[in-house]
Amino acid sequence: MLKKLIASCFIATAAFSAVADDGTFVFSYAGDDYGYWGKGKAEIYDAAIRIQDPSLVGKKIIALRAVLNAYEDIEDTSIWLSKELTLEKVGSVKVTVPDVCSFDVTPEKISLPGSDDSYGQLSATLSEPYVITEEGIYVGYSLTVPAAEKGKPLSNKQQNPLLLSSCSNPNSLYLRASKDFLKWMAYNSKLNAAAMIYVTLEGEIPEYSVGLTSLASAYAPVDKEFNIHAVITTPGAKDVSSIGYTYTIGGNSFDRTLEFDTPIASDFINSTSVDLPISPVAELGEYSLDLTINKVNGMDNANSKSSASCELTVLPFVPKHRPMLEEFTGTWCGWCTRGFIALEKLNELYGDDVVLAAYHDGDSMQASGFPVDDVESLGFPSSMLNRGPAMDPYYANSNIDFGMKDAVKASIDTTVPADIQVRALWGDEDKTVIKIQSTATFFVDKQDAGYKVGYLLINNGLRGSGTGWIQSNYYSSQAGQYDGTDLEILTTWPSKVPGLVFNDVVVDTEGMMGVDGAVPSDIVYNQPYSSEFSYDIASNDVIQDKDSLYVAAFIINPNGTILNSNKAKVDGFAAVNSFDANVEEVSVEYFNLSGCRVAYPDQGVFVKVSKMSDGSRRTSKIILP
Repeated sequence: MLKKLIASCFIATAAFSAVADDGTFVFSYAGDDYGYWGKGKAEIYDAAIRIQDPSLVGKKIIALRAVLNAYEDIEDTSIWLSKELTLEKVGSVKVTVPDVCSFDVTPEKISLPGSDDSYGQLSATLSEPYVITEEGIYVGYSLTVPAAEKGKPLSNKQQNPLLLSSCSNPNSLYLRASKDFLKWMAYNSKLNAAAMIYVTLEGEIPEYSVGLTSLASAYAPVDKEFNIHAVITTPGAKDVSSIGYTYTIGGNSFDRTLEFDTPIASDFINSTSVDLPISPVAELGEYSLDLTINKVNGMDNANSKSSASCELTVLPFVPKHRPMLEEFTGTWCGWCTRGFIALEKLNELYGDDVVLAAYHDGDSMQASGFPVDDVESLGFPSSMLNRGPAMDPYYANSNIDFGMKDAVKASIDTTVPADIQVRALWGDEDKTVIKIQSTATFFVDKQDAGYKVGYLLINNGLRGSGTGWIQSNYYSSQAGQYDGTDLEILTTWPSKVPGLVFNDVVVDTEGMMGVDGAVPSDIVYNQPYSSEFSYDIASNDVIQDKDSLYVAAFIINPNGTILNSNKAKVDGFAAVNSFDANVEEVSVEYFNLSGCRVAYPDQGVFVKVSKMSDGSRRTSKIILP
């Protein structure tokens, strides 16, 4: 694993160092932190980066350098260039064989500011500069950790010989360890780190250069200005304070300029996301939008990759995307307090813009029909955003403190081609039945669409006494380790926390996997589809405050993920039989619990789907003895 050492380092920025008087500069993916990494055994290690940027085509590589954790007791150390990462068998082992050049070098012992430790450095100067082509080039190094003498363990530096730096660029880390993974692997996605490799380049850098990496397909409201999400690079010598761009929609061309509040720093490594304002489009429909960044700080853009296209759909209105975060937790779980904090903070930050649902397992708040059969395989705490892959409810999939905050915000900012609205009313004066009406509207025409509408009943303000309500808290012994983060407060709580108030607790899971027939198989653009559902809570002993109940409704994609969601407080009373007593039932279909349509329901539990005279669909559960 990557073990962080200190927070600062002299080695380079995550872009490139300033151009020297001789026209050279240093390229690296490594940033201003570093940590050691290894597999803890004697084997061959290979590490590499890939340089493949249009702005660097034609530049000359004149020198190479790599910084290691180990500086002694390692063998066969080399630094190299290669167009491909190729392994060949030499004797009984496979080794990397560079196809451009390789230098056998002895590690030099160096020190780094801010650390009392010593490190290793491999460096070489090319006798003939290598010109970077459009195909790109790998820059890497190799080393061997020899077996320890009998009775002696490997040193810490032998167990972790590599030094890595935090980085998200996919080209920043390729690894091969001869006993652990036999092939080269792109490893940035696993470690979020870069090999600490530094490449001295020679060549002229244009002052004004902005590349356009991508434009996101977009949905826009008719007759209103909107933004297109773009990803740009800024590999010029000058920071970027403004860009000018031209774009074409439906045969019409436009010119716009965007001023940045804070200039974007010149950077060969990282990309930047920007929102480009686009003028209103007067008519509904689907368009191709072609855009070119032609000016940088008022000057001509020198970047050759400055154009991109995307699909644009103009709608009557743009649906608001409300992501759904489902958390799996329990009061017995000592690490689950971070999920508790995460949901409370998400409520503060995003309110009704996010739907939160906490499934409790093994405590006093567990609803019947807990949705996971194999709880142990899930791991606690855990969560799913829009029913995607499991992730941590606080960190999400990142090493960033409260990474879930950013994951939810990114989902909120994603536009989806469907809207869902929901109402929840009491069906009787005793408040034992909840009647729900949801309306889904899609902005596509699609046959055999396969969508469902799902429901959850959720209660806020749950509290109680007894062991099932006492929250275990492992952070009580972590004082000082989370200072300055949202988890710091947990270190001040005791190891057993009584009296917590639990919000967003799922108290009825019926409907969570979706209701067949709520959306027809064939959907029509901008056609609302209404359906009804109900909860009978007369015997529900998890619910506490009926005035704090709300219903989540969500559109489920054919693959099981959630397309869009919404929530509504249970408030007010429904008409005697439905939301609209003047609407009549015109046809009926029945489905078993496996989702198969049945002609004549006999004995058991079925879902009744009624088509009403206003075109809506109403769903109810029936039990036949």
